[in-house]
Amino acid sequence: MTAPDATPTMTPADVSAWVADMKAKRIAAIDAECARLLGMHPNSIAAMKQRGADRRTALACRALVHLMEPYKAR
Repeated sequence: MTAPDATPTMTPADVSAWVADMKAKRIAAIDAECARLLGMHPNSIAAMKQRGADRRTALACRALVHLMEPYKAR
């Protein structure tokens, strides 16, 4: 398996939809809170809404919207 590259797998529309889902589910109230949950700078969401996001970020977004906890070995 190869490491994820920086090719956007989440389109700008996907990012906007994810933010809307996070707000609708009351996981985050504002874009900056979405960024904080991803461990990113608040301006990162605006940038991702313009350029999209890589696979690693897309997977993190999916985990957050489904309220998944970070992976831990048993």
